[in-house]
Amino acid sequence: MSTGQTLSLRNAIFININIMLGVGVFINTVELAKGTGWIGGFLYMAVGILMLPLILSMVALLRLHPGGNFYTFGTKEIGTFAGFISTWGYFSAKLASSAIMIHTSVLLMQQLIPALAILHPFILDVSILSIFVGLNTLNLQTGGTIQTAFLGFKLIPILFTILSGIFLFQGSYLSPDHILWQGIPAGLPLLVYVAMGFEAAVSLSSKIENSEKNAPRAVLISYAIVMSIATLFQLMFYGAVGPALSAAVDYRNAFPSLIALIVPAGSAIASKLLTVLYLAIASSALGGSYGLIFSNSWNLYSLAQNKHVFFSKLLTSLNKHQIPWACVITEGIVCLFFLAITGGAQVLLQQLAVFGTTVTYALCALALLLAKIKKPHIGVSLWIPILGLTSCSILLGACIRGFMIKGIAALFAFLAILLLGCWMFYRKKQLTPIMRNHFTHQ
Repeated sequence: MSTGQTLSLRNAIFININIMLGVGVFINTVELAKGTGWIGGFLYMAVGILMLPLILSMVALLRLHPGGNFYTFGTKEIGTFAGFISTWGYFSAKLASSAIMIHTSVLLMQQLIPALAILHPFILDVSILSIFVGLNTLNLQTGGTIQTAFLGFKLIPILFTILSGIFLFQGSYLSPDHILWQGIPAGLPLLVYVAMGFEAAVSLSSKIENSEKNAPRAVLISYAIVMSIATLFQLMFYGAVGPALSAAVDYRNAFPSLIALIVPAGSAIASKLLTVLYLAIASSALGGSYGLIFSNSWNLYSLAQNKHVFFSKLLTSLNKHQIPWACVITEGIVCLFFLAITGGAQVLLQQLAVFGTTVTYALCALALLLAKIKKPHIGVSLWIPILGLTSCSILLGACIRGFMIKGIAALFAFLAILLLGCWMFYRKKQLTPIMRNHFTHQ
């Protein structure tokens, strides 16, 4: 069991699963069907293989630096700036993911509750973020309990889809005519978005019981579970609904198409069933966002501990539950910024999250490569980080292509955040010797 200050292996896995399955597997359903046809489900497996060298690189780094994080990996093996930019980029990018989870839940709730539709979605986004900021200042045991509850909610639509697909599956829908190869490049960031989150255990590694063994286990176990579920979910959905799924406007129209195959459309049963599923999806989205904010604050805390950002003393202040409350508040502000610049657009926010996180993945793979070169006895093949860097190159190229199609302004906004971080880093680096000399002379 977890104490108030640590996480058990079970709770660490729950947090990872909640982040990875927070919303991507649901909102991708229609987009993947439109872009790739029925093969979208199997593409999750392909992306799982593409990402595997990165997973193994992260596991190797956790074993090489027990209790370490992105800052540790970059700093120890490359240099201080690499550790900083890896952590800063990850911290910022993951909040784009948190933003889309909250916004998705808001849109679903507005569709279910007409009274909420009169409010601007941004108002509801702010309200939910405020609640999450408050909850995330509680102790880690509370966080683990909430993760378990959210995981139960998201299993409802997933199990409903898989079981329905078993009975409604049409083999004719899996014909070559229903494969759209040309949509695979554009769909790559969406697929990777679901695979992301396996590294949440890295952010929390120092808070996990017996982190040397349990942090790598949390990464591998949660990754295998989520990619298997995502593959089965998408395949069963298309196998049951078929090309009609491609004709849907967005993810909000996916489940009505599936339900119509079971009970008459417009009936009271169909309406109640849809309500239950939407509530479960909204809850899972909120669970993913909560879990991400829960783990991500420690990345900013790590940078503040090393005095690489402004207001370091404030950001390293812990409340009575040993939570860096100022870091959590900062997360809420960044989330709102991403919502403002994208208007909550699904694909743009997904691309932002994937792009920024992939930069961190690339630096981690490079860190492992340099570590292997310096210490050949490390028990990992040299090909693991090399293949990891190759995967990152493919992912970054797909993201940049997506930004050029969907909106380059979002990319510039994220790059501006990276430049702000670089400025803080070098500014703090210049100020540190000055302050040291000042106190020495006194």
